[in-house]
Amino acid sequence: MISLLREEWLKDQNLKKWNSVSCTERNPCRCGNIKNHVELWEHDSCVRGRIDTVVCTECNIIVDFTIVR
Repeated sequence: MISLLREEWLKDQNLKKWNSVSCTERNPCRCGNIKNHVELWEHDSCVRGRIDTVVCTECNIIVDFTIVR
């Protein structure tokens, strides 16, 4: 799994679409391959801090999210 700063993933044509997707909708990964997972830093923010998400580029879903203070 790789992690990308907001500035980096917004430049990627395949990843910038996640900017307009709700970050709290988790789904199970169907492919099961962690090599397809990308952690998007600062996907969103909330009162408690920033929200980082893990997306699966193969399944095209949000696998998990974390609130970082």
